[in-house]
Amino acid sequence: MGKILIIAEKPSAGKDIARILNVTNSNQGYMESEQYIVTWAIGHLIGLMHPDEVDEQYKSWKLEDLPLPTDNGLKVIKATGSQFKVIKTLIARQDVERLINAGDAGREGLLIQSWIYRMAGNRHPVDILWSSSLTDKAIRDAMKNLHNSKEAEFVNLLREAETRAEADLKYGFNYTRMLTLLYAERGTVLSYGRCQTPLLNLIYKRDQTIETFQSEPFWMLDVTYKKGFKGLLFDTKENKVIHITDKIKAQAIADACRNQNGKVINYRSEDKLAKAPALFNLSELQITMGKKYGFTPEKTLQLAQRLYETHKILSYPRTDSRFLSDDLFSEIGSHLTVCSFGNFEEYIKQLNLNQLEKEKAYFNDNKVTDHHALIPTVNPDMEAIYKNLQEDERKVFDEVVVSLITIFMPPYQYQSTDINTEINGYIFHSSGTIIKDLGYKTIYRILGKSSDKNKDLEILPALSEGEYLRVENTELREEKTKPPARISPANIIKVMNKFRIGTSATAAEIIKTLEKRSFIKLEKGNYISTSLGREFIQIVPERLKSAELTMNFEEQLVRVNQGTLSKELFLQDIDQQITEDLIKFKTEAPDPANKLKIDGQTEMKCPLCGCAMRAGRTKSGKENWYCTGYKNIPACDFKIWKEIAGKKLSEAQVLSLLTAKKTQLIKGFKGKSGNTFDAYLKLSEEGKIEFEFRKKK
Repeated sequence: MGKILIIAEKPSAGKDIARILNVTNSNQGYMESEQYIVTWAIGHLIGLMHPDEVDEQYKSWKLEDLPLPTDNGLKVIKATGSQFKVIKTLIARQDVERLINAGDAGREGLLIQSWIYRMAGNRHPVDILWSSSLTDKAIRDAMKNLHNSKEAEFVNLLREAETRAEADLKYGFNYTRMLTLLYAERGTVLSYGRCQTPLLNLIYKRDQTIETFQSEPFWMLDVTYKKGFKGLLFDTKENKVIHITDKIKAQAIADACRNQNGKVINYRSEDKLAKAPALFNLSELQITMGKKYGFTPEKTLQLAQRLYETHKILSYPRTDSRFLSDDLFSEIGSHLTVCSFGNFEEYIKQLNLNQLEKEKAYFNDNKVTDHHALIPTVNPDMEAIYKNLQEDERKVFDEVVVSLITIFMPPYQYQSTDINTEINGYIFHSSGTIIKDLGYKTIYRILGKSSDKNKDLEILPALSEGEYLRVENTELREEKTKPPARISPANIIKVMNKFRIGTSATAAEIIKTLEKRSFIKLEKGNYISTSLGREFIQIVPERLKSAELTMNFEEQLVRVNQGTLSKELFLQDIDQQITEDLIKFKTEAPDPANKLKIDGQTEMKCPLCGCAMRAGRTKSGKENWYCTGYKNIPACDFKIWKEIAGKKLSEAQVLSLLTAKKTQLIKGFKGKSGNTFDAYLKLSEEGKIEFEFRKKK
């Protein structure tokens, strides 16, 4: 009987699986037993070949080459090539009869693994270990319920993932070159991203709206009745409070209502119940943590990832679903039981875990996508692990546990009252709430900051329609219009979701990339566009920065997943659009004097850790740009020398290297032999600066 080769996505996951399966014989890059071989990737081992890696002619940027061919096959990423060789050798072993894909259970994880098998020339059947948790029990259960890689769900998901990857390569390569050649001064590279650029445009537009906003006065009129409650001047057709922009008119209405009797024309009071909200997916968790604690989406994702991968107390974080699958209901009591300690214990003990009620509002197979909503795992060491969590990790975990407990708690009960009163032809509206039972909201007191906004609303008297109310006082209040709020860590995910920019798995990276490219920065708790970002977005044609682009892209991608649109046709349409845009943009391009030039004033960001870059000098007197993250733990030692091969670099060239990962052609480098040469400088994924040469004719 042959051996089964299990391939995890990361060494930590692979070693955990090996331990669970009692695979103990350790080797270079893998572990082995009589039945299993367990190895691992290190994230991405394989990537798409770039056009200029296939054909030397594409190293020179020319408009006539667009659209560039992107169906160039796959490549082994140099930095992780040694581990790929290990996997390839294992796949080729005569005693291996089948593979188990134990990568991250998501679209990206499926793509990473599939590309590895393809490049390694795999001919073995592949099963998929698909688990939303990395606990020992979850891994054992998943091993007993392996999926076949040829199941429609996985075939469709892989087709969608490959299409997205190649399409994004098309957008990035073609439009970066097109914009650079048509709109930028020599030496400046304009980096385009299908998701990044529309998001930058939304941030820029919000900044412009706020900065050009002119506040205007308006007046609001409220009356106080002798029965002790208030009413606001109201538009029943628009269902909103009236803002009066003419002070004379506002005063006239106030005078007409003073000391009058109002007639109750509508009185509605009813008891209401509100169930707990749906469980968290990653987006909702990022929104909540941004709102309550100012966490960036990237920070929330990192914390959730650690809770899942390192501590193994949280289910798979990169999920879009807020529901649980029906089959999870039978074990949900176990997920609650392991959390019955500390602040949670009081509330979990109130639940009868043997008679929990399964509600469609929370358990629904039709609403679960790749993965179910975020919940705590069934980890027997939960309490001990929880006590050793960092404070921010605990904040994230608390939110998830509380959200799960609330769906089994009683509903929030309140009495809602609405009153419309007519006074001298004008309608005034009053609303109030009487809390009868806080229900599930009682648990929110254990969270660091309230997850719920309970406003102090008026308690209104019992009235009947046709009853008259004496007006005791009228108050005319002057207010001013306010600009919209800036885009912040609390609302940026909502903005991205609205326009379908990115996914739960990619949103944080999109934001981080804009920061690294110095297009946006986080200032005083808000994301704002930088001077470079503003210059860039103003010259990008409207079609390429419109949110409609991303919305249409996602709609078409859904069709690719469903099989109603082929990958080939989808990509052909993008090539056709690139060709049409090139013709159009050529006519709109500015003359050379008005082309965009990087002025060197934009803050440079480290491509590895995102910290600011600063100009400095070593003790020996050698000048460089260094990462200010050198004091961090772990330290970041990224640097760029101001002189490379006898050639001094300009700030514009360095900024292009940091933001676009490549400079334009630089002439006059000097080799060790003393001969001069021309080359591009290229920044690798590992932060190494390399020469790239033009092909000699």
